[in-house]
Amino acid sequence: MASITKDRGRWRAMVRRQGHKPISKNFKTRAEAKSWAREIETALEKGDTFSLTNKTVADLVDRYLEEVEPIRYEKTVLLWWREQLGKLKLRDFRRAHVVQARKALQKEVVKKGPNKGQTLAPATINRRVALLSRVCSVAVEEWDWLKDNPCHIKSLTENNERNRILAPEERARLMAVLKDHQEAALQGFVLVAESTGMRAGEIRAMRWDDVNHDTGAVEILRSKNGDKRVVFLGTEALQWLRDWRKEHRLRFDGYVFGNATGKAPFDYLRPWKDAKEQAGLEDLRFHDLRHGFVTAALRAGANPVMVQLVSGHRSSAMLKRYAHLVTDVAQQVAKAVDEARAGSDEA
Repeated sequence: MASITKDRGRWRAMVRRQGHKPISKNFKTRAEAKSWAREIETALEKGDTFSLTNKTVADLVDRYLEEVEPIRYEKTVLLWWREQLGKLKLRDFRRAHVVQARKALQKEVVKKGPNKGQTLAPATINRRVALLSRVCSVAVEEWDWLKDNPCHIKSLTENNERNRILAPEERARLMAVLKDHQEAALQGFVLVAESTGMRAGEIRAMRWDDVNHDTGAVEILRSKNGDKRVVFLGTEALQWLRDWRKEHRLRFDGYVFGNATGKAPFDYLRPWKDAKEQAGLEDLRFHDLRHGFVTAALRAGANPVMVQLVSGHRSSAMLKRYAHLVTDVAQQVAKAVDEARAGSDEA
């Protein structure tokens, strides 16, 4: 039987059942306490362990960090969720809690990088919720810690579509500046980005051991989403890297790129800002080089799924951004099939 008592203006419900530890919770009203007690008693009768666990969201995050060992970015995000929701019991974890915490996330301000001082973009917030959802899915499917996933909420509307691509004359201006820039590594940094679609963080982490100087293959061991992949340098980027290696192979403690002062990994933000201003390209973002790579690949008729794998986009939602280019590829495929069938019929 459940006992309902009042203490310091709060109603405390406690359920005792042989073979189980006492379960209790405080409420504002007696009616809420009685309702909760009935739910717990029903759960005990049905053997519903999900309603009985005392484990918290903090326990959930801690176990995931210990067993999965996510990359640093993911760890930082999960520790944020732990701070926001950590004290919450898993048996009480609901969608409303995620929505409320997300509102706090929408007020977060970027502390460093090119977007310093700005609030987080909707796409970034959606990815952070998706990461917590991944943890909850593991708790549902593998650990039996949750009955369902409380992170299945409607995503924020994203407005990240950006079609900024370097025109040939713009690229020529930029390369002219980079050729004589005081931070010599910046030229290769940009060449690698535009020829492989690698993220800035992935290029900064490049080490000489990751590069095959014969084939131009670069092995990315730890990407933003945690996946491993291999990309291939373009001819210009590979030649630059070979020349750079002759003089700088031993300079940056194994890293490919470093600053003129000898600092590594390469701090590219200020040199990049300076270079694009000199070239009259103030509106250009470094990430636009990655966008340019994907666009060029799709325009060249590359398989969209292969482009997704090479660029390291975990979700096929990436293809929605390039829907018009994917349509062009689909038309090329249809045309090729028609021609192949026509040739078969003639034979």
